[in-house]
Amino acid sequence: MDRSFARARFKHNLNLEYVMQDLFGRKHYDGMAGAFVDPIFCKECMLRAVKRIRNRLDDILTMDERLRQMTGIILDRLEGNVKEMSEEVNNDWAIITHLLDLIAHLLGYDWLDGRVHRHVFFYQDKKQEQLDWKIRKGTREYYDLLRLEEKRRYMLVNLLKKNQIPQYQIAKLLGISVGRVSRILLEIEEYEKETGKSLPKFEKELG
Repeated sequence: MDRSFARARFKHNLNLEYVMQDLFGRKHYDGMAGAFVDPIFCKECMLRAVKRIRNRLDDILTMDERLRQMTGIILDRLEGNVKEMSEEVNNDWAIITHLLDLIAHLLGYDWLDGRVHRHVFFYQDKKQEQLDWKIRKGTREYYDLLRLEEKRRYMLVNLLKKNQIPQYQIAKLLGISVGRVSRILLEIEEYEKETGKSLPKFEKELG
């Protein structure tokens, strides 16, 4: 085996480092892009990734027995090829093929007819949405924006109340509890008494 060819296959790989960080976090793989020049390390990482993917699919594919079966077969083939991967054995295209096959099935393709046989639904709960927002914005800006959103909520509650909208309707419109609306109105009242100022208008703040 030509060593230069092996070096072309196993080399510094920042994208693979990022994939491993997505799967396992930064703690174990931060700064490890250069380690992928070692075929043994690549194999270990790939096998660990396949196991993580398999475990995740086992958790979520509980209502579709065929998809669970097909992805299991594909992962078995992928795992087998990864175990054979080395400087001497170049089965990269087999590995790529199995990964594409896995993606295609997870996106709903099946039965070799080019049609989508399953709908795919991705969902984040509120906590996950907030974590994404925090990571994108950075901690300081995230909390600044939270304060801004809360300020706007107070102004909206105040505006709706001044327009004689009942508290239960305000709660429904803003997606908060009636108790929360009552507390906000009480805090607005206390703020205006202490400062001698009216709460800023919502339109003025947005302008």
